[in-house]
Amino acid sequence: MTKYAITNKDKTVWVCRDKTSYTLTTDKARAVTFESKPAADAVFKSNLSKFIKSKGVTVQMVGVQIDGVETKSEPTIVVAPSPTRPTESSKYIISVLSEAVAKLNVRHRELVDQESKYDCQKTDIEHYIEFNAGKLNACDGYKAYKLLQDVLLERRKVKDELQIIQVVRDRMNAEDIANVEVKIKELEARTYKPRELTYLFEKN
Repeated sequence: MTKYAITNKDKTVWVCRDKTSYTLTTDKARAVTFESKPAADAVFKSNLSKFIKSKGVTVQMVGVQIDGVETKSEPTIVVAPSPTRPTESSKYIISVLSEAVAKLNVRHRELVDQESKYDCQKTDIEHYIEFNAGKLNACDGYKAYKLLQDVLLERRKVKDELQIIQVVRDRMNAEDIANVEVKIKELEARTYKPRELTYLFEKN
């Protein structure tokens, strides 16, 4: 049966799926396959991020199943190793790392906001208990206690996740990694100015 996958022109980068979302991999075995092209087109259109689409992936037929054996849907072409392939692979890995750092920074900001919200709730409850000292009956006192407990538990979850993120941030320069793709483009755009043998670089 015909199978479809979302991959780039050279079939070196594939769309796969982790626990919560679609991402990229260089391991073909992890690639998501579809029984029909419309199914693959639907995922490509609605479920892939701009970052993934920017890597040049499209919906492509990847093989045919006959009696449990996969056959190639196109001739196999043996390509000699190219000196640029390690660089391209490194650029892909760096781009994935850069995106991961960006997501980590977004998550850090979300958690900081959540911690601030729970801090405000905690303060409100404490002042409610303080200002109503001796006025709360057993039922209202328990409700206040239970509300404070719930807020403290949620606040602890946020603080624990923030600590995990901070361990990572303390061990790397997140800003440099996030901007590393810009540095790569600068390297690719560099020029060479001849020092002595200028005639070697003169156009005929």
